Amino acid sequence: MAIGTKIRVYHFCNEEFGLQNIKRSRLKVATIMDLNDPFEMMCLSSRDADQRRNILQLKKRVAEQFGMLCFSRTYVSPVQWGHYGNKHKGLCLGFDVDADRLHKVEYRRGRIKFDPEGYLKLTKDQKFEVMSRQLRIKHSEWAYEKEERQVFLLSSAVVDKNLYFKPFSEIGTLRQVIVGCNSELTRADIDGALGDRSSTIEKFKVRTAFETYKIVRNKKEDLWK
Repeated sequence: MAIGTKIRVYHFCNEEFGLQNIKRSRLKVATIMDLNDPFEMMCLSSRDADQRRNILQLKKRVAEQFGMLCFSRTYVSPVQWGHYGNKHKGLCLGFDVDADRLHKVEYRRGRIKFDPEGYLKLTKDQKFEVMSRQLRIKHSEWAYEKEERQVFLLSSAVVDKNLYFKPFSEIGTLRQVIVGCNSELTRADIDGALGDRSSTIEKFKVRTAFETYKIVRNKKEDLWK
């Protein structure tokens, strides 16, 4: 992609934290050890117990330094709304983000056999790429998420009550606020959270599709008060 290319990506959240995110113009950073997949950074496999311990120690060291923001390239998955949008009662925030600041997750059916001898022969930059790739590999059963990630040093995040946050200004540009089909949030709730930005950001509610298993925009705007 050309330098400066933007990608629309989506971040799911429940209604409480979604409104807080909008009001405070920030997103909570995911720390590696708290992610919902225990295979994060565990795409390398080995039958050797010492090597497995070393791989786990690497994960822990990386987790102390790096965090991430997780996005999807789509908002139509009912599974994502169910898992991350509080059973379709939450929100989905659409951002335009520089493509070169995103890492597309690679979905694999099997793990990668670790080659310790080959690893030792790599340059420092090549070893860093091996580590970086581990941050963007997941099992193929997660492929429905169509995930894109922003990865960065935790030291660059804002700390609030032992949690890490990134301001919207360092993420991208908020373009859409999408309300779940089971949400009781009103237009006034969203407008109140957006404040002066309300007129410049697209807002709509979704519904279940009539003929497919997708979540789609409800074009009857008068049904959302």
